[in-house]
Amino acid sequence: MPSRRACLATLAAAGLAGCVGASPGSTPDSPTDTATATPSTPSRPAVIIEAAAVQYSYRHIQNVDWNAIRPADGQFVFVTVDVSGTEPIPSQDAFTLVAADELHDPVQIDHRYPVGLDVPGEPYAPEPTNPGPRGWLVFEVPPRLATAPSLRLEGDTDSWEWELDTEKATTPPPAWEWTASAPETVPPDETFDITVTAENVGDGPGTFRGAVNFSYPMYRPKGFDILLEPGASDEVTVSASSRDADPGTGLEYGVRTPTGQSTVVVAVEAESHSTVTTN
Repeated sequence: MPSRRACLATLAAAGLAGCVGASPGSTPDSPTDTATATPSTPSRPAVIIEAAAVQYSYRHIQNVDWNAIRPADGQFVFVTVDVSGTEPIPSQDAFTLVAADELHDPVQIDHRYPVGLDVPGEPYAPEPTNPGPRGWLVFEVPPRLATAPSLRLEGDTDSWEWELDTEKATTPPPAWEWTASAPETVPPDETFDITVTAENVGDGPGTFRGAVNFSYPMYRPKGFDILLEPGASDEVTVSASSRDADPGTGLEYGVRTPTGQSTVVVAVEAESHSTVTTN
């Protein structure tokens, strides 16, 4: 009868159980009966995080030649991903944003034509007939997260996470006060400035995003961004012109911001006519 030491050595080498205490003449279980298969761990998907950014608002195309501003109830976290090396391409719903053990699903933004985002690409929207392996996801989250967020991808049996460089997500949000001004009158064929001044009266940094919408000489928007630390103020100027405008005409410009809108009107001066008296 083999010794207990010899049996243990055999167990270690063969990976079997049940040798200890086996009676003479008994047949040990076969490896296929007793071995526990170790499940294979799926490899980490080849997801590339191209960019991540926190925005408290974004510009969007309201109509063909007009911009509007969509502010967040808290903050938007945009993440551009490239999954061209992953098979199969994950759906949008396979991603979540994780912060302090809270999960946030991607959202469809209210307007499908955002412009001037801080991340590259188009919306991430893979489809069976036209899979798009690159694009941005957007999450709407509270105005301040307790911990830095990460992006999670859920597989059939596993999940993986990638850290995001979004420091502003854990800082207090900004708040804005602003004014818009322009000359009351300008001569015909004159170039002038529309000035937007903004102050950050909140406790965290942010970008004051807006647009000046022109109705003359053609309908078109001009967007602007003012990056401000807490307590700071700055201004931006948007160039306009009265070229070819009829004298006496009032030129209107709509200013859109995250906290409201206004209209500035510039009157084109009437041409002066000198009277010559002949004796």
